[in-house]
Amino acid sequence: MRVSMKWLKEFIDIDLGPEELAETLTRGGIEVGGVEYLEKGFKDVFIGEVKAVSHHPNAEKLQVCLIEIGSEELTIVTGANNIWQGDKVPVAVPGAVLPGGKEIVSADFRGVTSNGMLCSDKELGLEAVGLDRSKGGILILPDDAPVGKRLEDYLELDDTVLELELYPNRPDCLSMVNVAREVGTLLGVKPSVSEWAQGEMPIWPEDVKQKVEIENPDLSWRYAALLVDDVVIQPSPLWMQNRLRAAGIRPINNIVDITNYTMLEMGQPLHAFDREKLFGTIRVRVANEGEKIVSLDGTERNLEQDMLVIADDRGPVAIAGVMGGLESEVTEKTTKLLFESAHFLGSSIRRTSRKLGLRSESSSRFEKGVNPDWTVPTLGRVAELLMELEAGVPMSFTEKVCNLPPTVQIKISLDRVNKVLGVNYSSKEIESVLDALIFVYEQKQEGIFQVHIPSYRQDLKIEEDLIEEIARVIGYDRIPTTLPQGAQTQGRRTLEQAFRLKVRKTLIKCGMNEVVSYSFVKKENDLIWGSEMGNISLLNPLREELGTMRTSLLPGLLEIASRNSARRNMDLLLFEIGNVYLPKELPLTVLPEEVMLIAGLAQGGSKRHWLVPQAKYDFYYVKGILNEVAKESGVELEYRRIEGSKYETLLHPGRSAEIFLNGHKAGFIGELYPQLDEEWGLQRPVLFELNFPALFRKANLSVIAKSYPRFPAIQRDLAVVIPLEIPSENIQRRIFELGGELLKEVEIFDVYQGHPVPQGHKSLAVTMRYQSAEKTLKDEEVNALNSHILAGIQQEFGAEWRK
Repeated sequence: MRVSMKWLKEFIDIDLGPEELAETLTRGGIEVGGVEYLEKGFKDVFIGEVKAVSHHPNAEKLQVCLIEIGSEELTIVTGANNIWQGDKVPVAVPGAVLPGGKEIVSADFRGVTSNGMLCSDKELGLEAVGLDRSKGGILILPDDAPVGKRLEDYLELDDTVLELELYPNRPDCLSMVNVAREVGTLLGVKPSVSEWAQGEMPIWPEDVKQKVEIENPDLSWRYAALLVDDVVIQPSPLWMQNRLRAAGIRPINNIVDITNYTMLEMGQPLHAFDREKLFGTIRVRVANEGEKIVSLDGTERNLEQDMLVIADDRGPVAIAGVMGGLESEVTEKTTKLLFESAHFLGSSIRRTSRKLGLRSESSSRFEKGVNPDWTVPTLGRVAELLMELEAGVPMSFTEKVCNLPPTVQIKISLDRVNKVLGVNYSSKEIESVLDALIFVYEQKQEGIFQVHIPSYRQDLKIEEDLIEEIARVIGYDRIPTTLPQGAQTQGRRTLEQAFRLKVRKTLIKCGMNEVVSYSFVKKENDLIWGSEMGNISLLNPLREELGTMRTSLLPGLLEIASRNSARRNMDLLLFEIGNVYLPKELPLTVLPEEVMLIAGLAQGGSKRHWLVPQAKYDFYYVKGILNEVAKESGVELEYRRIEGSKYETLLHPGRSAEIFLNGHKAGFIGELYPQLDEEWGLQRPVLFELNFPALFRKANLSVIAKSYPRFPAIQRDLAVVIPLEIPSENIQRRIFELGGELLKEVEIFDVYQGHPVPQGHKSLAVTMRYQSAEKTLKDEEVNALNSHILAGIQQEFGAEWRK
């Protein structure tokens, strides 16, 4: 909505400049997207009259014109051929400046001195100005343009336009009178609007001959028509043309301009029919099968049976709320008119507009909602303008009303306002807001108001709407800044959210990349990897391969890894933290249980440094990442051989394990079974899945600060040969126990099978770090502990020292 400051000031007395008013409106919830100054940057351009036109004596394509600009006559040479004697044209005199800074000076054109320049609309930066003959040549002004007047004053280019960016809930501000009301509310100034804008009903004799029928009252609540005789089609006065141009609408003629002007002023779309081209009863109905209409733009349009039309006894004459028909168009020969002012259902107009690919100022307003109580008062304003412009004589009126909605009343209490907004307003402040809004209200008792909502404010339906209005008018800046209160919103993360973030950061610190996959997966993949309880199929999936709610995160990770591998991105370290959906029973009778899991996939390797060989993302690499997560969580993970689980057929038997936490199963880790590599297009990926709630329940989130050790550590390596069936973790755990308090860390860095290790055995290499907080350890002490450890595992596990 483009709002002319000059036009606005006719309704309300304000002293604010355009920028200040824009700021006030924006703060009040009516966003101003821009401020446009209509002044085009030219000066000393006057309106002149062409007194004589003659051919240039020395140039075929030039003409010499004698131009009167009031105080003097000027000789001007021009190459334009669209000017005639008596035309009114813009004249840039010597010393004038045009847009872009071009200065006009007297110049000699083949022996004839030109004392100025005749200007086109493009040279002046103007649009939609002048007669049709102006196209491609000098701008020809209307015959009543005053000779000698500055062009910028004549066109009222000293105006400024505010461009309102309105949200769909404020269609009332698509009219000048309601913008004036809004400005008055925010500034505390009472606007001065016409009787029609206050809902005054005109008094006309009812036309008994012209009947109106609304056949679809659910799509049209009200239809009113004003019948006008003795119509005179001519250009509208300059003041009206200037207002329309400022609003972005091109002036056409007095009748069309009156409908557009009234629509901008009152917000009610109108349409004018040539009454002599209408036959019989006006019917508001949906289109019949196979009906067509040629719209005003000359296009034949096929109508569908849900499209609302205006029809007479012969057929459709207009597409309701969108565009009129060519057969009933107003022309220069029109002498009798029917002005339509109606209410149409916004959703119906929107549907029709979209199907036809046809949008207009009218359809835009109907889509957002118009005031059904202003259909007849708007015709009163039309009649007033017709008589003022001597464009026709209003004769009679006809109307049909169906299903008008009741007046909205909202009961509001001071206590509720203060509770919702978190403020401490007084009754006087609420009263001042309602008075500023010009709402009628009664105060039932102290702090209780019964408010009658005017029909033009269709956005106010319930108490909360009015509370928001009170906050907006008083000022959002008056609402104090406070933190939300309550068990769920304390302005900080919950312990679970903080722990989830900690796990995520730990995995990222270990070099992994987080991904987010669909919660929907292919049914076959989820059956392989997911819950044994079954899965939940979607009734209306996005596509067939996304037809099941996941019970495992691994299918999504495998899809992502497969897609990357197909594009030769082979080195992958991926993880996802997300919910899976476990049915309690099938078919579903209650909502499924949502369980959060942590899952990961590793494939290939990475080169850390040019001196360091490539680090392979194998079983032990990924296990180290999980151990790091466990360390940061303050828990210890236990790894056991997979037995009696479906993962025995999905994961490599020698490079897989179930993960236990405090004796309870919490997940698994393992290399994908070799036969499945080819199916996914992967190369020995390692997968893991970990139950997040189980990890969170056992996590120790206490922060213990320790000083840096003052004394150096001593590191020792130990390699032993043990039977193949003994888990490596058992050896690692026993070494920790035997090492006592001086042994700080035990890490397995190599597991080997093959020559020269005996059949059925494996070589296990560990590194151990010893450190004391009280002294520097001696080799003798560490060697004694090493011997003690070796003796212990030899006795318990039958281990042999590999020298």
